[in-house]
Amino acid sequence: MLSATALEYLETVYNITVEGESVVNARLAEKFAVSPPSVTEMLHRLERDGYLTVERATGPRLTEKGIAAAEGSLRRHRLSERFLMDILHMDWISAHEEAHALQKALTPAIESQMLTLLGNPTTCPHGNPIPGSAPSTQDFLRRHLAMRLSHAPPNTPLRVLCISEVVEDEARLLRQVGEAGIRPNIDLVVRDGGAFQWERLLLDVASRSVELTRAVADKIWVYAPSMAAVPPAEATGLAL
Repeated sequence: MLSATALEYLETVYNITVEGESVVNARLAEKFAVSPPSVTEMLHRLERDGYLTVERATGPRLTEKGIAAAEGSLRRHRLSERFLMDILHMDWISAHEEAHALQKALTPAIESQMLTLLGNPTTCPHGNPIPGSAPSTQDFLRRHLAMRLSHAPPNTPLRVLCISEVVEDEARLLRQVGEAGIRPNIDLVVRDGGAFQWERLLLDVASRSVELTRAVADKIWVYAPSMAAVPPAEATGLAL
């Protein structure tokens, strides 16, 4: 049976890959606060057990077995987040942190009842698709013609799709984004900030003027509702 740490590695490789980024050992070492040799040891162990392959040119890539394990774990986590936020009314930072413990207790029977109680949600509170209840993350982003907020054109009506999980300190990111009033399904516009915009973005968010660093904006996926492949209400999949 996979350990909790091994599952976290698979989830992290999965999330980085589906967002189109490269998986490098140094980034994994930073994420898990361990030494590079520790990362290498874990990756070799996961490769030995058939969950991923490690190529010098491309880095670790999940096998079908690894994808299934990562998506199963992410499904339980994101469903737990939705339950903790929608039913127990936790804030989205607490829900994210407590979901790690709750997801370990989910049996298929509990999961089924939870889905019914929640109205079969398709995304977690941060907008990311729940595997098995929504398109894969790659398809999800592609259907909406989603882009990172840091790359979005100025003076264009945009809608927040999801908050990236490819981040070292998720609680800090969620706090910064939440304080800016940014949530899935929130409309915003990037204002033209000239040369200043290379370092920070100036936004209009729900009638508020907001300033974000480019590093934070890089973790927010947005889309133009007028160009999305599906209607906005269907696209968000949020339990309303």
